[in-house]
Amino acid sequence: MLDIILIQHEGSGINLVEYRQPHTKIGTEHSAIFSGFLSAIQNITTELNIGTLILISTEGSRGHNCIIVPRSPINVILLVDHDDPIELWREQGHLIADKFLESYGKNFNPNDLTHFRDFSSTLKELCSTHEYCE
Repeated sequence: MLDIILIQHEGSGINLVEYRQPHTKIGTEHSAIFSGFLSAIQNITTELNIGTLILISTEGSRGHNCIIVPRSPINVILLVDHDDPIELWREQGHLIADKFLESYGKNFNPNDLTHFRDFSSTLKELCSTHEYCE
């Protein structure tokens, strides 16, 4: 089940859009920390030239997958249950990136977050296409 979708500006690490399910325990303050953590790891992998970060997984009864879909100038980040199909979510992430870039282009101001508010309705619509969202 989906917990949260973040659309992050790749250069600054700013969360442009945050879409969360009602059941998620991740608060806004946690998503900002999480986004910063991912930006730091992505910068390290770029600096070391060891590839692009696309997946972080945790195990256990509350295990999750963090699926990252990089599409310059954004990253789509999906935090989902560990048992969910990764490929379905990766495809969903690519679709989200396509829709976002169709709507806003690549030359947007990442500091004007009010510009992106309406995109949550698009995310809700995309999320409703399968049983892994509420």
